[in-house]
Amino acid sequence: MASGSSTSWSSAASRMSIGRAGILCQVPLTLIVVVLSLTAPVLRPGLMADPTYELGFWLILILLALCVVVPWNELPRGTVLVIPVLDFVAIALLRTGAMDVQPALGVLAVFPVLWLMRSALPTWAALACSVGGSLLITAWPFLDSFDPTLLSSYAGALLLPVLMLCIGVTIRVMSAGADARQAELERKDRELTDLLNAAIDRERVLTAILNTVDVGLTAVDAHGSTTLTNRQQELFNRLSAGDDEHDTLLFGPDRVTPLPPDRRPVHRALTGETFADQLVWVGDGDAQRALSTAARPIKNADGGITGALVACSDVTELVEAVTAKDTFISNISHEFHAPLTSVLGYLELVLEDDHPLPAHLAGYVDVAGRNAERVLHLVADLLSTAGDRVRVHPRPVDLAAVIEMSVRSNRLRAQKNGVRLRTDTHSPLWTLIDPLRISQVLDNLLSNAIKYSPEGGLVIVRAEETESEINLHVDDRGMGMTEQEAGQVFSRFYRTPAARRADIDGAGLGLAITKSIVESHGGSIHCVSSPGKGSRFTVTLPLNGDVGRAPHDTLEDSV
Repeated sequence: MASGSSTSWSSAASRMSIGRAGILCQVPLTLIVVVLSLTAPVLRPGLMADPTYELGFWLILILLALCVVVPWNELPRGTVLVIPVLDFVAIALLRTGAMDVQPALGVLAVFPVLWLMRSALPTWAALACSVGGSLLITAWPFLDSFDPTLLSSYAGALLLPVLMLCIGVTIRVMSAGADARQAELERKDRELTDLLNAAIDRERVLTAILNTVDVGLTAVDAHGSTTLTNRQQELFNRLSAGDDEHDTLLFGPDRVTPLPPDRRPVHRALTGETFADQLVWVGDGDAQRALSTAARPIKNADGGITGALVACSDVTELVEAVTAKDTFISNISHEFHAPLTSVLGYLELVLEDDHPLPAHLAGYVDVAGRNAERVLHLVADLLSTAGDRVRVHPRPVDLAAVIEMSVRSNRLRAQKNGVRLRTDTHSPLWTLIDPLRISQVLDNLLSNAIKYSPEGGLVIVRAEETESEINLHVDDRGMGMTEQEAGQVFSRFYRTPAARRADIDGAGLGLAITKSIVESHGGSIHCVSSPGKGSRFTVTLPLNGDVGRAPHDTLEDSV
C-alpha cells in the first residue's frame, strides 16, 4: 500500500515536472508574441489584421494551453516535442504575416531551438530539427512561388538556420558540461548522504555502547564544554550537583575537603596531564560515592590540546571493603600486641630467674620467645600497613654511612645463606632523610635479596648521586620474577607463585612498607626483574630532601 502510494506520488511529481518545464519554455515565447500583438495597433497598425499573423498568434496561445492541460507524462515518451516543432510553424506564420512591419520575428526560433537542444533527443536529431525548423521560418514566404531574380533573398534565408545551428551547438556543449557537473554533484551528494547515514548508524552504535557500560565517560573541548557524555556520567553529574548552580559536590579522598577547581579531573586533563586511579568523592550524606577517575588530553596534529576525555568508575564498595579490612587488621593487631608483649616479658623473666631451667626446657622457652618475637614483628608490620602514610622525621644524614651500617648488620645472615654482599658507594652522600626509616628500607631490600638468592649468590648495593636526586640500587642474582609480578610486588600481602612454591618465609608486607617509607620521603621505588636472572630494586630519593610531599592521591593510596 505504501509502495503504491509512493509510486503514485512520484508519478504525479513527474507529471508536474514535465508540465512545468513545458510552461517555462513556452511562456517567454508566448509573452513576447502577446506584447507585440497588444502594442501593434499603436506601433504597427494593421499587423493583427493580417490573417497569417493572426493564425500564428492563436497557434502560440493554443500551444501554451496544451503545455498546461495535456498530461504529457501519460503520453508516449517524446510526444511533448511536438510543441517546439509546432512553434517553428507558428513563428513562420508570424514572420510571414509581419514581413513588412517586423521581419526580425524569425529570431524567436531561439526558443524552440533551446527546447530541442535541452531535450533527450540525440544531438544530430536536435540539430536537424533546429536547422529544419529555422529554414521553414525563413523559406515560408517562398513556398508558393519561385522567382530566379530573388536568388540573393533565397541565400539570405540560410542565415537564420546557420545562426540557430551555431546556437544549438553552443547550447548542447554548455548543456553537456552542465550535465556533467550536475551528475558529479549528484554523485557527491549520494556519497555524502551515504557517509552521513553511516555516521549516524555508527553514532547510534557508539551511543548504545556508551550507555551500556557502567563507566562514566565525558569528552570536553578546549574550553571545558561537554561534547559527549553517557548515561552513567549523567547520573554522576546529578549526584555532584549542589543546591547552587555553581556549586559542585566534589571532595578529596578524605570525603570532606572540597576539591579545588585546579585539581578536578577535567581541568587537570586540559592542562595536559594524564592520570589514572585518582580517587574523588561526589555527593554528600548517605548518597556520597567514591569514583576512580582517569583522564587523557586530546591533541591535534600540532600537539595542541583540543579537549580531554575523562572516565569515572564507581568504586565505593571497593573503598569501603578495603577500609573495613584495614580497620579490622589495625584492631586485631592492637589486640595481639599487648598479650604478645606480655608473653615475651614473662618468657624473659623465666630465663632470667635465679633458679635456671634445665637445658632442654630453656631451649623450649627460647624457641617460644623467638616465635613470639616473630609474631610481634608481623603485628608491627600489619600496623604499619594498616595505618596512614608512614611519618618520617628527616635530618641531615650521610646516606653512605646508613648503607654501610645496614650491610654490616645483614652480613651475618648473608654468610649463613652462603651469599656475598658487596657495596659500591661514594662517601659522603648528604641528604635530608629519616635514618631509622631508610635503614628499615635497606634492611627489607637486603633481607629479600639474601632470602631469594641461591647459595653462592652475590648481592650488590650501589648508590649514585645526580644534580637533583640519589639513586640507590640493590641487585641480586636470585630466582627473579616476571614483569607482571614485578609490577605487583609492592602490593600488600602479595607473594610471587615461585616464592610460595619454594616455601620461603614471608607475609608480603615488607615491600609495601618500604614503598610507603620511600614515598613519605618524596621519592619512588621500582623493580626490574627477569625469571632466573635476578632482580634490581631502585630507590630514588630527592637530593634536596623534599620530605613529606606525597604524590597525587591515587586509589591505592587512598584505600
